[in-house]
Amino acid sequence: MSIVIDLIFPKTCFGCGQIGQYFCPNCLAKITYHQPKYSSKSPKEGALSLFRYHSSIRKTIQSLKFEFVTDLTDELSDIFSQKIISQYPHLLKYWQENNFIFTPIPLYPSRFNWRGFNQSEIIGQLIAQKLNLNFSNQIIFRHRRTFTQSHFKNRLQRQKNLKNAFTPILPIPQNIILFDDVATSFSTLNSACDSIKPFGLNHCWFVTLAG
Repeated sequence: MSIVIDLIFPKTCFGCGQIGQYFCPNCLAKITYHQPKYSSKSPKEGALSLFRYHSSIRKTIQSLKFEFVTDLTDELSDIFSQKIISQYPHLLKYWQENNFIFTPIPLYPSRFNWRGFNQSEIIGQLIAQKLNLNFSNQIIFRHRRTFTQSHFKNRLQRQKNLKNAFTPILPIPQNIILFDDVATSFSTLNSACDSIKPFGLNHCWFVTLAG
């Protein structure tokens, strides 16, 4: 079946349009990456938006979210995971040895029903498997419907939009990696972290595909 689908809707590189895969070797080499940023603000220890959100990466994430091209998730998560393994082995070892739980930012139920999936959950689970990390989507619930963050350009407006949007699902693990697809102001991740901080959270990392 997948062969038939590939014949009708062939995979094309998001960078150059070459048929065969979503990231050809030449365009893959052009992707720019960010380094981890460490924090002294407890319980947040650091943040990593691995890809720079532009060009082929922007097209990829938008195709997943708005065109529902879900078969690109394996290729995208593999690129992400391999970069973590090769460039940040000490950080990965720290996550593994301290039993960090990889958990996605949830969608509001009506948004999930409309889309049919949570892209952060699908990709996050694949990344967790490839990095040998535990995964759970039963840590945070999004109980309040919010506007899409892209509607707001001001950081304070984004923070207000996400204030008290999440509810913890107890018990909360001690160490968590909060995962989302894209972060600009980190308002969503900060709001999610604030919701679980009083319930036993010791250490938290913010990780996104792009930013």
